[in-house]
Amino acid sequence: MLHILTELNDLPDEILMLILKKLFNTEVLYSLIDVNKRLNTIVRDPIFTSHLTLMRRFLDNSNYPLPDLILDRFCSQILPSICHKIKWLNLESSSMKRILHATNYPNLYGLGLYDIEIETALSLIGISLHNQIYLQSKEDIQHTFRDFKDDQVISYVDYFQEQYGLCHTYLYPEQLKYYHTVTNNFPGGLFTCVRTISLHDEHPFEHEFFLRIAQSFPFMKKLSLNNSKPQNNKLCRESQNDNQDFSIINYPYLTTLTLYDAHDDYIEEFLVDTKICLPNNAVHLNIYYEQVKRVTHNFTRDTTRINCAKLNSLYLNGRRLPKYAKDYFPHV
Repeated sequence: MLHILTELNDLPDEILMLILKKLFNTEVLYSLIDVNKRLNTIVRDPIFTSHLTLMRRFLDNSNYPLPDLILDRFCSQILPSICHKIKWLNLESSSMKRILHATNYPNLYGLGLYDIEIETALSLIGISLHNQIYLQSKEDIQHTFRDFKDDQVISYVDYFQEQYGLCHTYLYPEQLKYYHTVTNNFPGGLFTCVRTISLHDEHPFEHEFFLRIAQSFPFMKKLSLNNSKPQNNKLCRESQNDNQDFSIINYPYLTTLTLYDAHDDYIEEFLVDTKICLPNNAVHLNIYYEQVKRVTHNFTRDTTRINCAKLNSLYLNGRRLPKYAKDYFPHV
């Protein structure tokens, strides 16, 4: 370990930052905070401290707490020393209370709560359960967060078929730069500071939902989508042959689009030029080769040709475009 630290210390700050950004923030903080003065300054940068996922997430979407040794150090040393820098926490149910009680979080504006009991989630945001679920008054919710600097709160709860709920709580909404796990229950609003969002639901996203996203996040740059359910209204519109009645949606500042976990309907939503207009020569697309091949009809479909021609770069999860498809993506 000493040898590794010596080599890290020999690197310029810019190179060191590039290396550390490849790691999880929790790994960076646990391994390097308070090691020496230089590394301590670097790892306290907002890049590593503003957004923390204090749990282990696996490929099957299961979540587990951090190992006891790591969790102990975070709660007793790391979190109290960076509490004023933390703006977002992703937590799982078994360690949530311990982490939230470890220190005060004066600048926290977002909580992602995973695998949490419904009653616990509701109590956190001032919601009661009496035969039915209902929101208490705005004043009650604000009272729950009375220790925060600002009393503006956005909160809502999603319930999924796999018998888990997702509680969304946002403070300082006008300052949000990231908006994660946006669902169909998203209440709307205007978020001019948000640059990165992720969309996820077990229910279909219809075209009108993407219009709402464009209106609420006008300066969005990065978007990822996770939804395996096909659109309902698409079949209805196709049967009526009225696709021309769609409002064409503009995402003028979009630079990165990730569709690995998206049903083909949503790939069409972004690539068919009568649905969404992509900015010219600006967007990097992350997608599986088989997906884009299907949706573009083996790179021959006219309605997806215009938006594909606007793409700046393309990552096909390690695959390469065949030579005959190069003309379909002239700027890639």
